[in-house]
Amino acid sequence: MLPTLNEEEAIQALAPEIPGAFDVIVVDGGSTDRTKEVAEKLGYTFLPQKYGKGKGCGVRTGMEYFLSKDYSHFAMIDADYTNDPKELCGMLKNLKSNGTDIVLGSRDRKLQYEILGWFSLFINWSTSGITAFSYKMNLPDIQTGYWAFSRKAVKTILPLLNAKGFEIEYDMVYNSWKEGLKMDSHPVTFRERLGETKFTNYLRLKQIYFGLCYVNKSLSVMFRRKFLGNNGRSKN
Repeated sequence: MLPTLNEEEAIQALAPEIPGAFDVIVVDGGSTDRTKEVAEKLGYTFLPQKYGKGKGCGVRTGMEYFLSKDYSHFAMIDADYTNDPKELCGMLKNLKSNGTDIVLGSRDRKLQYEILGWFSLFINWSTSGITAFSYKMNLPDIQTGYWAFSRKAVKTILPLLNAKGFEIEYDMVYNSWKEGLKMDSHPVTFRERLGETKFTNYLRLKQIYFGLCYVNKSLSVMFRRKFLGNNGRSKN
């Protein structure tokens, strides 16, 4: 899955790098450029996203489409060229080899610093560190756009997701942990995006707020599990 918003240049550049064994869906948030035309010319399935504006709505739309088909695995990368599609094979090998339900692509931190700057890296490092410590899992990069899921994982978390924007990564990690899914990370590279970024400093600051919100949710679940005998999982 490629979640897009005006990414005609990037998806053209990504196309030769995507392994031929993958079916590609482009889930679009209302592009005004040639994203749809380019995607369809490349033979990709093009889906206007449901549920509203924002990346989270696109991810949920893509997951819904995935479950309507008979695919066994679902992978997602940012459509801005920052992720290398060829690394999907290593992600899926990790996913299949050790009983993991979800694998997150852990971006090279030196490259993150060089490309995104210290502020973005600090937010990701701090929120990821708190999450990894709390959940006792190997999760050094929870804000990554690079994900691979088993069908079981998508089926489990999709009914629980409600994030609309860039907080979708927090939403997926939190609900996966709460439902007892096994998560792991896999090292991936990182590169300059093509086209104009949608992730402003204001949105980076909002990530701190969303991170604190999900920390609070996690603490609430931990409290119920420890003191009230509630396993913290939903009935879905």
